[in-house]
Amino acid sequence: MKDQDNLICFLNALGKRIKEHKTDIAKNMSDVLLGPLKKQKDKPPVSPSCSFDPALLSAHESNLINLLKDCINLLSWREAGFGKLPESISKQICVTELIGPNGFFEHSNMRIGLLLQKPETNYPWHHHAAEELYFILSGKAYWAVDKKKPKLNSTESFIHHKSDQSHCMITRNNHMLAVWGWSGDINGSTYSI
Repeated sequence: MKDQDNLICFLNALGKRIKEHKTDIAKNMSDVLLGPLKKQKDKPPVSPSCSFDPALLSAHESNLINLLKDCINLLSWREAGFGKLPESISKQICVTELIGPNGFFEHSNMRIGLLLQKPETNYPWHHHAAEELYFILSGKAYWAVDKKKPKLNSTESFIHHKSDQSHCMITRNNHMLAVWGWSGDINGSTYSI
């Protein structure tokens, strides 16, 4: 129960930080993160080939990272990409859904989770019907949207993707840990490489 209380503290603090980004998706995410949360009956799906090493957080200090350290062992990780990424890439990009249809907490209209992209990994061009907002908790990545030149984004950066907007992320010699949120059509079947 203590880990769950710690997770709620992390989500509430995250909601306050996300609210600072002045977009509709940020407002919606913040409302969900700060609102009442209902725990799922079933544990979220887990992939044995995808795990999170808590030591990755040890070099980073922020209020959000410190709160995350207190509940990281509670989270279930799986490969990103809804089974559509090549295996060599999917093992390098792990996600956990904190809130949503497959999340630790239930929600039918929003997905909010964490993404860990390991060093020297290219998450290829992809798109989905959901509008998406990222917030980088630690590390950095080159981000490209609509086939434009990649731009370096680091800790505390927000990255916003409109519905069906093509994007990719590239890490170099460090990992990237980011919060992601989906709103609108959150059905994973619309995800495409």
